[in-house]
Amino acid sequence: MLVSIDWRAVAEEVPAGGMLRLRPDAAARIWPDDGAGARFAATTGVPYSDGLFRILAALAERDPASPPTAFVEDADPAPVDTPHGRLQPLGELYRADVFVHLGDGTIWVADPDSDVEYELAHRDVSSLSYLVYKIAAERPTPEERPTPHDWADVEEIIREDATAWDELPFRAGARFWAAYLDSYPML
Repeated sequence: MLVSIDWRAVAEEVPAGGMLRLRPDAAARIWPDDGAGARFAATTGVPYSDGLFRILAALAERDPASPPTAFVEDADPAPVDTPHGRLQPLGELYRADVFVHLGDGTIWVADPDSDVEYELAHRDVSSLSYLVYKIAAERPTPEERPTPHDWADVEEIIREDATAWDELPFRAGARFWAAYLDSYPML
């Protein structure tokens, strides 16, 4: 795993039911040759983060404490063939579909607002999880009455911290996370 922080401490900071995990059998099918990816997806997962990430219900380990909106009920969980290889749907990320490449475990997004059909977004699931967590952790609250300068500072912190683990989300030419952060202050 790329991001080797204290994930138990992260999970403790997230509200009950806020870490969305895959069922162990689904994780083992998606990451058959990589015990680390399957283990991470089944034991740590990806934070819900107020709906930034939502997991496919057909793959999820259902936690009764998770909000009902944490699960994508109507999406087909079958892998899809793409020009980039076979991709396994994982859930939704903001307004995009998120996938795991079945060959190498990379994370891809299909954003309906982008002219790129599938964009490579993360080198592994821990990178996705960390960035989703980091956005929620750094976001100023409305009570803080953030200024545009505050938002710029938060964006810089998110970019620097995420890039320390994985350069893909904010590499030159990457569109998904850049577009997300451009709309971030208005969310």
